[in-house]
Amino acid sequence: MSMQSQLTQTMSELEALDRADVLHGFANLHAQATSEVVVVSHASGMKVTDQRGREFLDAGGGLWCMNVGYGRKSIADVAAEQIAKLPYFHSFSNFSNEPMIRLAVRLVRLAPPGMSRVVFASSGSEANDTQIKIVRRYNNLLGRPAKKKIIARLSSYHGSTVAAGSLSGLPMMHRTFDLPIPGIMHTLDTDYHRRPDEIKAPEQFTNYLIDSLTQLIEAERPETVAAFIAEPVCGSGGVLVPPPGYFPEIKKVLDHYDILMIADEVITGFGRTGSWFASPDLGLQPDLMSIAKGLTSGYFPMSACLISAKVADVLYADKSSSATFAHGFTWSGHPVGAAIAHANLDIMERENLPGNAAAVGSYLMRRIQERLGDHPLVGEIRGKGLLIGLELDADRATRRPFADTQLVGGILARACFQEHLLVRGGHGRVLAALAPPLIATTADADEIVARLARALDRVAADLRKVGVEA
Repeated sequence: MSMQSQLTQTMSELEALDRADVLHGFANLHAQATSEVVVVSHASGMKVTDQRGREFLDAGGGLWCMNVGYGRKSIADVAAEQIAKLPYFHSFSNFSNEPMIRLAVRLVRLAPPGMSRVVFASSGSEANDTQIKIVRRYNNLLGRPAKKKIIARLSSYHGSTVAAGSLSGLPMMHRTFDLPIPGIMHTLDTDYHRRPDEIKAPEQFTNYLIDSLTQLIEAERPETVAAFIAEPVCGSGGVLVPPPGYFPEIKKVLDHYDILMIADEVITGFGRTGSWFASPDLGLQPDLMSIAKGLTSGYFPMSACLISAKVADVLYADKSSSATFAHGFTWSGHPVGAAIAHANLDIMERENLPGNAAAVGSYLMRRIQERLGDHPLVGEIRGKGLLIGLELDADRATRRPFADTQLVGGILARACFQEHLLVRGGHGRVLAALAPPLIATTADADEIVARLARALDRVAADLRKVGVEA
C-alpha cells in the first residue's frame, strides 16, 4: 500500500471513529453522520493544517482565544519544565503553589483599578458560575437574602453550563435545556444595527437601552436585583459594540440601586480590543471581572474571577461558623496553567500585542470598509481592535435581515471554509466574526480581506442557486 493510500486510510478511520464516538458541542448532531470531519493536525502562527494537508488562515483565533498565535516554543518549554517540577497540586484550604501566587499578583496589577483578589477556575463558564455564587454570598453576608437576581443581556454569551448558559442571552442555548434558571433575566443588547426604526442616533439608542434596563429593575423590585453582567463588546452574539456613553450611564443606574457590575472579559481581555482590558476604554467600572481565553491563549484551560476590594472586604470579614468559602475546582490555580499564563503574558508584553491589535485592527477595519463596505450583501461592519464583525443583510437599504439566518449563515461559513479562511459565526444572525491572533500583520489583514471578498462572491452565487434574493 502506498504512503498516500495509508494516509487516506488513516484519515478515513479517524473520521469514522469521530462520527461513532464523539459528541461535538454546538453541532447539529443528526447531521454529523454525513458532515465532513475536519481533523486538525498541527498549527503555526496564524495557520492551522488538517489531516488532509489543507492549510487554513485562522481569522477566528480558535474560539477567540489564540492571542499569541500557534506554535510558541517558549510556552511549550515552560509547560514541560513545570510538568517535570510540579505537574499538579490543588489549591484548596491553605495549599498553594508559586506560579499561581505570582500570577494572581500579576493579574491584579494588570486589571482595572479596584481589583484585589483572584479566584482561579478552568473556563469562562466556570468563572461566571463562580461570579453567581460570589454575588449570592456577598448579599447573604450583608443580610440581604432577597437580593439575588442577575440581569444579563440578550445576544450575550457567558458560557454553556446550567448557570452560565442561563446568563447567556441566546435562545438556542435555552429552549431544549429548560433554561434560564430562576433569578436570571435579560435586558436589551447593544445592537444598534437592529434598533427600532424611530431611533435615529447612537445617543438616542443609549437612552433607550438605559430606560429599558431601569424599567426591568423596577419591575423586578430593586431590593431583589443583585448584579448586572455584560461583555464590554459582545462576542459570540454578534460583535456588538456599545453606543457612546452606554456603560457610564449603566453605572449610574447600578449605583442608584446598589447593584454589582460584572464585566465578562473572557473574549475581550488580554489585548483583543487593543488594550489589556476593554472595560476602561468603554467607561465600564466593574466590581467583578471574569477572564479566560487570552489568559493562556488557549495553551491551557484556565480562567479566573477578579474580585474588587468592595466585594472581597465583605467576604473576608465573615467570622461566622459557616465562614468557609465552600467553592473551588480540582484544577483551580493549576501550576502548569499558571506557568503557561506567565509565559503567554511575557510574550504579550514583550511584543506589545495589545498595541499591535489596536494598529492592525484599525487597518483591517479600514480595508474591510474600503473593499466590502459597498457590497450588496453587507449590512454593517463593526468592532474594536482585532474583534470585528461583518453582518450580512437581505436588504441593506432597509436593514432587513435574512428570514432564514441558519441557512444563509451556513452558506457564509461554507464559503469562507472553501477559501481556507476560518471565521466565527453569530447566533441568530448572518455574521463573519474576525478575531485573528494578535500577532497579525497588515499583510495578514490584506489576505483576510481578499479571502473574505471571494467568499462573499461565493455566497451571492449560492444564494441565487437556492432562490434567496440578495
